[in-house]
Amino acid sequence: MGGLEARGIVGPFALKGVDLLLRPGEWLALLGPNGSGKTTLLRLLLGEAPDAGEVAVPPGRRVAYIPGEREVDLGEDPILEAVYRRLKDVGAAIEVLNRVGLSDAVLYRARPHELSTGQRERFRLALLLAERPDLLLIDEFAAHLDVPTARRVALGLGKLCREAGVTLVAATHRPEVVAALDPDLLVYVGYGGLTTVPRRGPRT
Repeated sequence: MGGLEARGIVGPFALKGVDLLLRPGEWLALLGPNGSGKTTLLRLLLGEAPDAGEVAVPPGRRVAYIPGEREVDLGEDPILEAVYRRLKDVGAAIEVLNRVGLSDAVLYRARPHELSTGQRERFRLALLLAERPDLLLIDEFAAHLDVPTARRVALGLGKLCREAGVTLVAATHRPEVVAALDPDLLVYVGYGGLTTVPRRGPRT
């Protein structure tokens, strides 16, 4: 569950002839300048119909964070309670918060409006992970985090997703995030098409 295949895709922003295969449990990093079509590709993978071609995603839970389009409702509950409500396991809720860099016990009682911009971004990731997705799509990953924090959050997210077998597609412009995530496939989106760069053979 959670893999995807896109064949012959033609979509908005002149995406043409896109062919992409990501096996369940593998990770893809989307790279490219602003306006090149990264967000468009994420929307297509989430379920938006292309102008031509097809996107095949096996059954499973798809969740996404696309700023300005598909936001994550942070609610008003203390952050530990919000994650616990989804997971029904306080140990697992604490583990998820730890992995995204919210490990301070004082923060567990904080409400979303009391968090900094960077902390809210990490809390969004925690809520996405608490949905137990098979396929996780993230646009502008770690956009508001400083370099050390972005690297730490990417490492924590990576470890949790690997353990859970989550298929991950993350769009980012930050080399430290790409290095920390260590994706299976790099995809460069450039005004009209894709260039794929495999970084290893299929995982066993």
